[in-house]
Amino acid sequence: MLFRVFTVLAHKNNYNLIRLPFSNILNRNQNHFSKHFKLINLRHFSESKPFYYSEIVETIPTNSTEKTPQIPPQIHYGKLFFDNIYPLKIGSFDFRHYFVRSNIPRLERKVKSGKWIPLESIMPYNFKVEGVIPRKKEGGMLLEFSYQVDPSQKTKALDEISKLVNDHLVEHNVVPWFNPRPQKAYIVKGKPFVEDLSLYPSSRLRVEFQGPDVSIKSLYPIFRPYGLMRHIFLMPSSSKETPRYATIIYKKMRSATSARYCVDGISINSTKFDIFYETPLKTNVFFNWVASHPRISGPIIAAILAGISYIIFDPIRIFLIESNITQRFDIKEYKIYEIYKWLKKETYERFKNQDVKLEEDTLAWKEREQEEEILKKWLSEPPETFIIVSGPNGSGKSKFINRAIHNKKKKIIIKCDQIRISHNENEFVLKLAKQVGYKPMFFSLIYLSNLIDGLASAVTGQKTVGFSSTTDSEIEKILDALEIALYNIAPDVFKAKVNSSRKSDLYAEHIYQSYDPEDIPVLIIDSFISKNAQENMELWDHLAQMAARLVEKKIAHVVFESSVTGIVRHLSKFLPSKTFNIITLSDAPFERSISLVKKNVKGTDGVSLEGLESSVQALGGRFSYLSLFIDKIRGGKKPSEALNELVARAKIEILKLAFGDNTEDAKSIPWSDIQFWAIMKRLASNGILSFEEIKSSPFFKDDDTSIREMEDADLILIVQSDDKITSTIKPGNQLYRVAFQQICSVELFKANMELKTNKYLYNFMFDKIKKYEEELQSLGKSLVRQDGKWLWVLGNDNQVPITIKERVDFLLDRIHKCHIKNAKYQEEIDKWKKVIEISGKNIEKKEQLT
Repeated sequence: MLFRVFTVLAHKNNYNLIRLPFSNILNRNQNHFSKHFKLINLRHFSESKPFYYSEIVETIPTNSTEKTPQIPPQIHYGKLFFDNIYPLKIGSFDFRHYFVRSNIPRLERKVKSGKWIPLESIMPYNFKVEGVIPRKKEGGMLLEFSYQVDPSQKTKALDEISKLVNDHLVEHNVVPWFNPRPQKAYIVKGKPFVEDLSLYPSSRLRVEFQGPDVSIKSLYPIFRPYGLMRHIFLMPSSSKETPRYATIIYKKMRSATSARYCVDGISINSTKFDIFYETPLKTNVFFNWVASHPRISGPIIAAILAGISYIIFDPIRIFLIESNITQRFDIKEYKIYEIYKWLKKETYERFKNQDVKLEEDTLAWKEREQEEEILKKWLSEPPETFIIVSGPNGSGKSKFINRAIHNKKKKIIIKCDQIRISHNENEFVLKLAKQVGYKPMFFSLIYLSNLIDGLASAVTGQKTVGFSSTTDSEIEKILDALEIALYNIAPDVFKAKVNSSRKSDLYAEHIYQSYDPEDIPVLIIDSFISKNAQENMELWDHLAQMAARLVEKKIAHVVFESSVTGIVRHLSKFLPSKTFNIITLSDAPFERSISLVKKNVKGTDGVSLEGLESSVQALGGRFSYLSLFIDKIRGGKKPSEALNELVARAKIEILKLAFGDNTEDAKSIPWSDIQFWAIMKRLASNGILSFEEIKSSPFFKDDDTSIREMEDADLILIVQSDDKITSTIKPGNQLYRVAFQQICSVELFKANMELKTNKYLYNFMFDKIKKYEEELQSLGKSLVRQDGKWLWVLGNDNQVPITIKERVDFLLDRIHKCHIKNAKYQEEIDKWKKVIEISGKNIEKKEQLT
């Protein structure tokens, strides 16, 4: 430290010139000083240059009896580290530091007021507090202080100061609220590295040696005063890693933080210590055992998680499903919603340009009203069997069901068509859960469990160890919860019947007379089974199994809505002993269709309705097409233009579904192009076709699989006669017949399909001729022609048996007829080849002209 001093001139006697701090001069005896010395006027020195002062210490002459004076004490600086001032910050998530303050002026006032150290006036060696440095991360505080002592007594002075401070802490029993351990103070022996990095304290210290290695025996007494140590690891001498280091493990983390700040930077035998925290590799006996025995721990953990889910989350999920069924939280079920609708109608909607909505109520013609009453009657009775509402796409099945259950208090609808449109399995399950009301869903935990199962399977070699959750199991959980919820809200008399199955039928009739039909829950499964029934098979099977249990236990009505004709065959596997209640919806008759259209296009300005009836007759009674037709007329199109647009769209649909976009696409279609062409051209001309006739034709060979696939694709419709013995084939809808006619009228397309058809028939007959000829050859081996006669070589009299002769005559006749047919087929082949050639040239000419 640089001291400003001034010069004092000596007296006549002999004196020595010694530099001393200014404070020492002030503390000297002023009388003695003025007696022997004369001060120089300091005003003569420049203020801009440093100057010195000197004290002339009187030196005793050799003949004097006075003693030689002692060297005065010097100022030194030190640091104390106080432990347990703050909570240790063990990670970024540790929030205890929000409840403590680290204001430096406040800390200095507390220190000087005697909270952690004695007052400065009591402390020896002219002890003074110079400042404080809070260390919240390490849970401590650095106290900087100064003191005066002879350099040779420095160690003794520091020990005395440390003892006084610790005695003060013990005497005042300074214990923080966050840790019952008393506070301690340690003298900082080195030069600690004070940082604000994201390095959290640890009970392990890494002591790096900047110099030769230090032995464990030398390290122990240096680090032991700060706490009990578990172990000291010294780097092997054979290791070439630099810098070399030792690892010290303390029993407590606070011991490590104290040692880190008090010993960091000291030098032992020319070796400097650099100390850092070392994050330990955490191990746990329990987790090690779990990881080492997955075949045992896996099922146990899975059972524990399942138990927690069953106790905590399953009741919540069932309650939410019940609320979804009963519309407990649906505002539309309360009177306040009616008030809201009235206010909206009388305020907002008066100033809004309202679009004219299609009056769908007119679709409820008399035939539907009768069927609706039948469905309502079935729903008011106790559940006995499945209710199936079938019909082609666009025939209004969903709206028909919604009208029938409008006043039902307890209902739930599962829309399978929305569930099927999913990008992955998680989305598939999520959509089903959302429709049912199954909450909460922990997809992150499901994904994590599948990941753990995959890793465990890779380690153990087994396919599964009990963690994984498949789509099938998730669907089963959701539907099981739905079944429990339906059971809970079912009428009590139904549950009494289930719980007392031994009661007589008379008792059952009695209890069924005491329920409200509106209280019977109704489950609607909309769009059940897709066209390709093999897709999402686990969903169809689980829904059917749950529905069968609900009906058998008489818990709820189950209504299936589907446009797939094979629905009855599929459901029969799950309820084989019951006959189903089936309602089949068809297209509206012409009178109802034209009435619907006229009512909804009435008042359309600037649009000609010429040809409306003929267009509606060609369009048919399919409600989806009628809605589009009405929208187009409202948009300003004429009826004929609207019809042509719908026919054009239908033609594109037919060509894509029936023939495919390309060769690769056609391979995936479950019928051949000539099979559909054989049906389409007959329906285009006649509108109806015998099912048995086309089935027995060479195109199908008595196999109706392809015909059924066409029906599932809604291209055709198979209608049974009243006697349930014969069937007929019709277009999938009336609009498709118009599209069939227009497709068949395309000359080039027709020629191409007829060419393929005749080639197929030609090959078919050729194969039959070949088969007949092979049989003749086998018979000819038993015949020998001699003297213009055929002799039977296998008989004794060489006479040809009558049966053989008749068989030969039959084969020859069949070959002759096949040849005649093939001749016709060949003529057709040549004819259509010419048509294709001419059509191609005409197209080329048109292209050249354009």
